[in-house]
Amino acid sequence: MWGDAPSGVDIIYGSETENLEGPGLPMTKTLPLKEDAGWYMVNAQLLGGGDIHCSVTVDGETRTAHARGGYNVCNAQLSDTGFGWD
Repeated sequence: MWGDAPSGVDIIYGSETENLEGPGLPMTKTLPLKEDAGWYMVNAQLLGGGDIHCSVTVDGETRTAHARGGYNVCNAQLSDTGFGWD
């Protein structure tokens, strides 16, 4: 997660079996890859304005997202398709 959120940002990240709260911006976290994980995500809601970017990387595959203004949400997620992460 990176960007500018003058009024703050609520961040949740993890997998379907764990929802962790983020400390704020900027944020970089590394989690151990769980063999039974179906997906990994980061979700951040702006609290009144800003411009943020978020990304998730698993096994070299990356998804990114962007949110700007108001109470918009930045959400990046990768799912295990059985044939890799997408």
